[in-house]
Amino acid sequence: MNKLQDWLQAHLGPLAEKLNKSDVIRTITTGMMGTMPISLGVSILAILIYLPIPAWQTFLSNSGLSEAGLEVLTVTLNLLAIYMVVSISKAYAGIKKISATNSIILALGTFMILCPLNVIKGDYSNSYTISTTYLGSSGIFLAMVIGIFIPFLYSHLMKHVGIKLPDSIPPMVTDSLSPTFCAMILFGGAFLVRWIFSLTPFGNLFDFVNTFVAGPVMKLGASPAGLLIAYWFSTLLWFFGIHPAAILGVYGSAIGIAVAGNAQAFLAGQPLPYLHFQAIYNLLSMGGSGILIGLALSMLTAKSARYKSLSKLSFVPALFNISEPNMFGFPVVMNPTFFFPMILSVPVCGGIAWLLAVAGLGNSLNPVIQTPWAMPTVITCFLQGGWKYALMCLIITGVSTLLYYPFFKMADNEALKQEQAATAKETAEAK
Repeated sequence: MNKLQDWLQAHLGPLAEKLNKSDVIRTITTGMMGTMPISLGVSILAILIYLPIPAWQTFLSNSGLSEAGLEVLTVTLNLLAIYMVVSISKAYAGIKKISATNSIILALGTFMILCPLNVIKGDYSNSYTISTTYLGSSGIFLAMVIGIFIPFLYSHLMKHVGIKLPDSIPPMVTDSLSPTFCAMILFGGAFLVRWIFSLTPFGNLFDFVNTFVAGPVMKLGASPAGLLIAYWFSTLLWFFGIHPAAILGVYGSAIGIAVAGNAQAFLAGQPLPYLHFQAIYNLLSMGGSGILIGLALSMLTAKSARYKSLSKLSFVPALFNISEPNMFGFPVVMNPTFFFPMILSVPVCGGIAWLLAVAGLGNSLNPVIQTPWAMPTVITCFLQGGWKYALMCLIITGVSTLLYYPFFKMADNEALKQEQAATAKETAEAK
């Protein structure tokens, strides 16, 4: 165990630290979290629109509320790439201490220049429309790249071609005029890229990226197997005290694209492309990393005073998917007793969840309904997929409990023996 810890600390510890400090990783993580007001802000509306009560659905349809609600969901969840460009470019500007407004305008302008248009030819003039496909899940990967790359170029171009105005000019005027040449260069470059790709069989940069970059990455990363591998590795690091944010921060982009793709397909009435992926993903953080909800429930049977007290402090946080009280209070970190249940939790629970998803317990998943990560998972599952998906959640909770319980009883019995020995010693000394 010590040799394994030393190896991980020596080889993976520095890598994890570099990833945590990476401006790119910090930007993506912060930027993706910045879009949560969109997904969570319309979650109540999504729940009401899709509430499976026949009389309610009839009322929504006859009153026109259903159509209006779907339009709201379309311009929010189906246009997530636009919000992603704004949020990520703003996050990068904050990290690099450059103008957030200019970063957002330049990044969003570049994204829209590259976005394909549908031309509707008329007798006197042409009309143009933009497919929501490129503004939703199919554009998220490129949105992340543009959200980082354009502000990066802007910050460097400003050092060379930024317009310097006298101090007497009001700041608002200076901020507006100083990046003029930068904008010309960036938008001119975006125009050339758009023109070049219009000459290729792909027709545009979006389809090229989705074919050769995003597509292969998603096939591997947004598969149930890829999900379990990523979470298993992050759990292994967490056991040795290396926070999983370094791994999950990188992997979060695949998760975001998959969730957005499911939402877009659902609103279009199409089969969910990442159904099993999302059904499993929702269950891998119950009680926090390592699916520690099983340990929290096992602690309710504690006989020792130590773990009875700890259970009172850690059970409620675990219910809301917060693992730190158990990871460091128990502790689970670097505790040989819990090495095997910790590293087996994801493959065992995740594998069973995969089988249950294939069996159909997650088929009713509604990806449009989003809840905060701290929401008890069983509530999230019920809201997203009804009683069948909630049952799937309870089954995995039971599996996690069975996995952790024998190891917890070992620790509890040992703590009880120590407490009894201490009590006997005190009694003997008192006599």
